[in-house]
This record gives sequence, structure tokens and C-alpha cells, in this order.
Amino acid sequence: MLHKTYISLLFLFFSAGLWAQQQDTQRIRIADTLSVKEKANRNVIILQTELDSLVKQYNDSQIQKVTKEPKQEKVTTTNQYVLLGLLTTIALLGFVIYLFYQHQKKISRVIFELNQPSKEAASKPGNELHIISKEKKGKMASKNLESRINELNTELSKLSAENDGLNRMIKEYNGIQHEYDSLKKGFLNAYKVKNYPDYDKSKEETLAIKSVLDTENIVAAYAYENFLKPILTITDANKNSPAKLSVADREKLLDMLVSLSLLYIEYLYLRVNELSIGGKMVERIKNFSKGGGPEVGLLKKLSTEFGSRALVMRMALDKAELNKLSYPVFDETNLNSQ
Repeated sequence: MLHKTYISLLFLFFSAGLWAQQQDTQRIRIADTLSVKEKANRNVIILQTELDSLVKQYNDSQIQKVTKEPKQEKVTTTNQYVLLGLLTTIALLGFVIYLFYQHQKKISRVIFELNQPSKEAASKPGNELHIISKEKKGKMASKNLESRINELNTELSKLSAENDGLNRMIKEYNGIQHEYDSLKKGFLNAYKVKNYPDYDKSKEETLAIKSVLDTENIVAAYAYENFLKPILTITDANKNSPAKLSVADREKLLDMLVSLSLLYIEYLYLRVNELSIGGKMVERIKNFSKGGGPEVGLLKKLSTEFGSRALVMRMALDKAELNKLSYPVFDETNLNSQ
């Protein structure tokens, strides 16, 4: 029995201690300062500054959730302006329709008022002549209109014919232009225009072609007067008795033929693309326009020491007993110089 009493007291003591500890653990006291004993034995006592520091540290460690405020729909005035504009447009359209309707009513009223007297007048016997005269005037007006339409149709036919004529002229002009372009292209291919006298790049191609034709005319006139005409004179004089051709005429005929051939051989250097111009031919052509022959000062002396085309021709002329030529040059060389 005594043991049971001790055991009960012991349980009561332990339970009182546990209850005291539970009371101490449940109650937390916050103080600004602590004594030495409290600092040594404190369990649930914390400084205010420490609490603030812990709270601040906790708050800093937490991700602050930004509370999104519910967006309030902005009530803009744009929709109001659009609605107001639509209402204004509808009102204006309604007003215009109303004005159009009123205008149509006025027109209908005026037409009715104009037609009413004519009907009343038609019902009266004295106004029949007036109606007939109006009908005649209407017929005259319709006839005038028909005649005017006929005149316009006639004028239209004339204009159509003139248009056809102009179209034909345009086609002919296009054909002529095409032919001219083809001719100019062929001319530029056949002649080396830039080698002809007085050639200027700044001039038009038409002027350059005209210059070439002028040069051709000058050379042809010079060749005819100085070479071809004497040939024709000798041949016409001896055509009835060619066997009786004198030695002098024979030598002169050969001289003219060789000289004419040498002239055009040199002149071809200006025309054929594969040939190259000798050097002074352009200057000699200028003398042709004055009626003169080649200047001796522009010619090189025939070289008999070195082989050349001119030397071959000179030796052939010597065998033909043609010592002096009326046109003595070939390849810028005086074939009469020994």
C-alpha cells in the first residue's frame, strides 16, 4: 500500500513537471532585454530585434507574389465616336432620301400641271388646230433630227475614209523607214565611212553617208574626165577599123586602162573592210575635187633595192613598154620614179 502511494506521488510529480513544461512551451514572451539567467536558460524567449530580423529574412526569402489586379476594361470613347458617326451618317442619308423624295414629288407635280392644260385644251373644239400645229412642229423637229443624224453619219464616213488613208500613209512610211534602215545598214557595211574625208564622229550617220556619196561622186567624175573619157574617145575613133590602131593610140589606151585600174585599186582601200588605207589617199581625194591629180610630194619614191608590190608592177609595165603613167601611184609609191 505504501509503495502504491509513492508510485502515485511520483506520477503526480512527473505529470506536474510535464504540465509545467507544456505551459512553458505554449507561452512565448517577447522582451526587449534579457537577464544573464534568462540568456543562459531561455527556451522560448526571443528578442524583438531577433524576431524582426527573422521576419525580414523570411520575407526576403519568399517570392513575392505580385497580385494582379483584375483588369478593368477601359471604356474608350472610340466606340462611342464610331456609333455617333454611324448615327450621323444614317441621319444624313435619311435626310438626303427625304430631299430626293420631295424633289421627285415636285417634278411629278410640275409634269402633271403641264399635262393638265394640254388635256383640257384638247377637249375644247377651238384648240384642235393648235394641237395639229404642235404635232407638225414635232414632226419637223424629228425630220431635222434625222437630217442631222444623216449629216453626222456622212461626216463620220468621211473621217473613216481619211483615217484609212492616214493608216495607209503610216504603213507606207514605216515601209520606207524600214527600207532606209536596211539601205543605211548595207551602206555602212560596204563603206568604211570613218576613213572618208571630213569624217566627224559628232555628225549624224546621215551626214556621214552624204559625205561618202559626195566623195564617190568626186572620184567618179575625176576618173571619167581623166581616164574613161580618153579611152572611149580612142575606142570610138577606131571601132570601124581596130586593126589600123596607131602605136601612139595603143600606148595611150594602155596607159589610160592601167591608170584607171590603179586609181580604183587605191580607192578600194577606203571601201573594203578587209583592206587598210595606205596613208595619203584621203588627202589625194581632196585634190580630185579641185580637178588636179596626185601631188608628187605626197608620194614615196619607188625602191628598186627591196622587193615590193610596186616593183613587180613597174617591171611588168617596163615589159609592156609603159614608161610613164598618167596615174603613177600604187601603194603610196610613184611608179614613174626610177
